[in-house]
Amino acid sequence: MKHGDLHIVPFVHKLPIYVGMFGINYCYSSYLNVRNSSTITVLAYVLKGQGNVTIDSLSFRPKAGDVFILPKDCYHKVTADPDQEDYWTYLWFNIRGNVLQLFESFQLQSAFHIPDTPFEGLFRKGFQLVEQYGENHERLQMELLLTCTEIIAQLSGLVENRQTKVSVEVQRMKQYLKRLETEPFHSSSMSRHFAMSFKQINRLFKKETGTTVYNYLLGKKIDTAKMLLQDTSMAVGEIAYRIGYADPHYFSNVFKKKTGSTPTEYREESRVHDQRV
Repeated sequence: MKHGDLHIVPFVHKLPIYVGMFGINYCYSSYLNVRNSSTITVLAYVLKGQGNVTIDSLSFRPKAGDVFILPKDCYHKVTADPDQEDYWTYLWFNIRGNVLQLFESFQLQSAFHIPDTPFEGLFRKGFQLVEQYGENHERLQMELLLTCTEIIAQLSGLVENRQTKVSVEVQRMKQYLKRLETEPFHSSSMSRHFAMSFKQINRLFKKETGTTVYNYLLGKKIDTAKMLLQDTSMAVGEIAYRIGYADPHYFSNVFKKKTGSTPTEYREESRVHDQRV
């Protein structure tokens, strides 16, 4: 299925986020890896070939130069392209702990596939750090975590820069979606508005922004819900209605899948944090 160099990194108890393992995978055409509800977040950079990645209901085809991110608490399916003759090769970090807040702070919680990135050197840095700090487990863990944070920060800057350079058509799509941050979304309505099939819309939007229409809009809705949970005493059902969900239970499930907490838990955690600051 695969082979490669793998390094298990000793756990340092005082760190809320840590790198459990990192390495390089050389994947045969038959490679298959499935996690039904992942306990880790995977940060990966493709060196060669092409593969297929599914995250819940979203699918991507990362190729050489692309970064893909497999978030915690989601379904992951990773396969190599069955038609390629050589290995699908990628560098990776497995990150454990409360990773979601780190990605949220850099506004990368909805970015699962970032094409054409210049970050191979940063992903290879783990091997250099093992040689340098291999016996000093605490220093090694800290340096690996700093490296992953730098990768995330650089990816955030790259995504933001690309989003400011999108075509006029995708800018119009973003303006259209902005109006739907507090309304229900219907792909058929968007197709009629732009006189394009939703598949065409999604392909163009994803090519220029790195994410799908639905995932982009969902991220905006979740951000609005978080603000209302933190800054108001509105009931969860009312917040759900305000951002376009008629069913509060469905909204709560979507919110938990995206943030790791139910709306009520998120509100309580925010209050505890505010009291400590």
